[in-house]
Amino acid sequence: MKQKNRILFTSLFTVLSVLTTLCFCGFRIGFVFVDHVVFDGFCYLLWSILILNTITLFFQLRGSICDDKLYNKKLFIVNILVAFLGVVCCVAFLIVGGKEEILNYVYMSVEVLPYLALFYAFIFFTAILPVCRKALQKITAVIISAAMVVSAVIIIYPVGGFNFDGMPAVFDTGDGYHIVFSTNRKSVGYIKLSNGEQIWDNYAGRKESSRVHSVKVSYDELNNQEYSIGAVRAVEDIAYGGHLGKEITRTVGTFMPCPADDFDMTCITDNHGCKPEWEKVGSDADIFVFLGDIANGLYTYNSFIDNLVVPAGKVSGGVKPIIYTFGNHDHRGSKVPDLISALDFEELYYRLYVGNYVFTVLDSGEDKEDENYEYAGYDDYAEYFAGQTQWVQSLQRENGYNVLITHSPSIFFEPDEKPSPVCEPLRNLGIELTICGHVHTTEFVSAENSITGISYYICGAKSDVHELNYTKIHFNQGFVDIRSENTQGEVLCEQQLQLTEIK
Repeated sequence: MKQKNRILFTSLFTVLSVLTTLCFCGFRIGFVFVDHVVFDGFCYLLWSILILNTITLFFQLRGSICDDKLYNKKLFIVNILVAFLGVVCCVAFLIVGGKEEILNYVYMSVEVLPYLALFYAFIFFTAILPVCRKALQKITAVIISAAMVVSAVIIIYPVGGFNFDGMPAVFDTGDGYHIVFSTNRKSVGYIKLSNGEQIWDNYAGRKESSRVHSVKVSYDELNNQEYSIGAVRAVEDIAYGGHLGKEITRTVGTFMPCPADDFDMTCITDNHGCKPEWEKVGSDADIFVFLGDIANGLYTYNSFIDNLVVPAGKVSGGVKPIIYTFGNHDHRGSKVPDLISALDFEELYYRLYVGNYVFTVLDSGEDKEDENYEYAGYDDYAEYFAGQTQWVQSLQRENGYNVLITHSPSIFFEPDEKPSPVCEPLRNLGIELTICGHVHTTEFVSAENSITGISYYICGAKSDVHELNYTKIHFNQGFVDIRSENTQGEVLCEQQLQLTEIK
């Protein structure tokens, strides 16, 4: 093979191998179940082989350019086969996971990918560039210089400017509202009430510098009142000085609390990163419920901004209340603490009231034992669930219509598949209906067929990257009219029942 052709082929397969291993940063985590089926560490072993193959290809390329012994034809054939193996694995993982999961793979790779890319860049600049022709060296220098200039400009003058990501979301947590909104850049944020009071998102007196802001207000301060949101870009946050930049504001409108009776609720569950036309999802409701599993996992700030904060703001317009409960996937990923901190809820389980309706909201947590291989030792729910159970046991039986809102119909996972300790206290509270998700269906299950002894309705799930099944519920004097639809308006399931009022 002529040297020119040899350089061309080694270049192509080196680039292919580099891209494959970078893609595998996400795949190795996204398909951890393969490790469980084949053997523990299989994906990491495969990834290591692909990286080693890439390193070898870099030196094969150097040998081709220098026309020396670093190039070995037999080894190059092995390199080609391994590179193709990497491509086949990536394609297979994409087919299994679906193209809509690509963004999740990117999220899963953000911590490691830059380091691997820098490692490859180091090899290129030390082993390849010095032996390239001067013309290629000049082209590389120009590209790098241009990239540095563009990066500097983007840092100083971000693409898209400084804006809100959408309308705010007003979460009802039983002890007041949390007005949550986000910006596309780090900022300090505030809300302004109709009486002129300005309340900053702060922690112990210091304004929070973040992309997501949560400001707590009382029911009386917000109900039937107009409010606005504002943010000041945090350019530099340092101990002695720092700089704030541009300020932006947005008038939201008059916040309307949920009526005491004869109201509509829209329930959204298991959207798992779905991107429907959110404004069309039950936009005529009086109150909205997000039942968890907003994404497959929380790997970056965008994981919960794009899948909870922005959608909640879009469906409600920032002027109607929202209830949120955590799903099992909302407890997975390195940014879970950031979501909890950003929302600033005092507890992940709480009780709230709408007229004569008493809604108990529980966190159903993960759906497997803490020791399950998927959790990699990060889960420790025994004490947490014990605390939630104690809280439920401490609740008093309330007059009115009692409803449970949680992610999983079984409340939370029990290894022996027996009713969890929280079930009997919930029944004693007079709860007759559980509104939930998790199972990715739309169906009603009677109390006789429920493991908890409480009837439940499963509210749907994502069916495509842009298609979502959701549920509308009408409450009127204890009568509950339930209807599940998709974003095309097709009715999937209907159910009517009468709740018993506790007096």
